Amino acid sequence: MKIEGNYTTKQPECKYLEMEYEKGQNLVATTASLSSVFGDFSNYALFKASNAIDGTKRCEEGNTTNVAHSKPQINPWLKLNLINTSIVERVLIYNRQHCCGERLHDVQVDVVDNGRNVSCGFYPGPAAIGDRILFLCERETRGNGVTVSILSKDGQPDTLHVCEVEVYGRS
Repeated sequence: MKIEGNYTTKQPECKYLEMEYEKGQNLVATTASLSSVFGDFSNYALFKASNAIDGTKRCEEGNTTNVAHSKPQINPWLKLNLINTSIVERVLIYNRQHCCGERLHDVQVDVVDNGRNVSCGFYPGPAAIGDRILFLCERETRGNGVTVSILSKDGQPDTLHVCEVEVYGRS
């Protein structure tokens, strides 16, 4: 689902579900890693993976260093490691607000459970600047991590960049 203001809209090939936003808690991600990090800034990467879990939901003009940003590559990914093995109910992705929103497309979200991936959903996109994309996981999906990937088409490199990723569920 795509969130617009306080409403959700159906996306092609997605199903609409009523849900309580109070249900579940924001699960704590202890670490994040990217398949690659954009830019070469000596020993400091401005676009590091941990930006996706720093609590900053506004990545707009003048505040672009809060973005987790991969290099262009085939099937880029972002992995969040949860503090505990938990039941994951939903994953909310905040897209960039200042440019390049359409780069978020063909997004696969998986819950990782001891090396096994359980699909939480697919968003065909493309997204727009500032979109929030909500993935609803199947009931009782359990894992200790979440992976957000772009499934590249025809060997075409893609860039994965997000402002924030929130994981909701219960421990």
